[in-house]
Amino acid sequence: MTEMRPKALIVEDEAVTRILLAQLLESLDCDVDLADDGEEALARLLAHHYDVVVLDIILPKMSGIEVMESLRRERPNLLGCIIVVTGLDIREIRSLFPAVHDTLPKPVLPRRLRQAVRLCLSRPRGGDAAAVDERITPR
Repeated sequence: MTEMRPKALIVEDEAVTRILLAQLLESLDCDVDLADDGEEALARLLAHHYDVVVLDIILPKMSGIEVMESLRRERPNLLGCIIVVTGLDIREIRSLFPAVHDTLPKPVLPRRLRQAVRLCLSRPRGGDAAAVDERITPR
């Protein structure tokens, strides 16, 4: 049986950056979906399974913060597969959402993003129940 390729969602409103991020994740053998605003991102996240999500914060229609707040209420396990890429203060984002996989400053270094994606994808996969991040699930 062939193993499925990891599924990635890139949420970025700047077209050139979105394309570059997609090429980077495709080079890591990911199937990539794209969203250019927060509303589209949230709809995709609630309707489909993703192994990794690269999320900008400053987005049209709904910010990345609002996307993560919605996920924290509706599907908190998804926060563990999010890599935030932002020009904002990453320490503040990390303090608001400690369960996200990683928080990277813009402009993001391709080497650093590859490292974050590989680490995220190395977590056990297999659907929402198996992907629950221990940082947000008290024992």
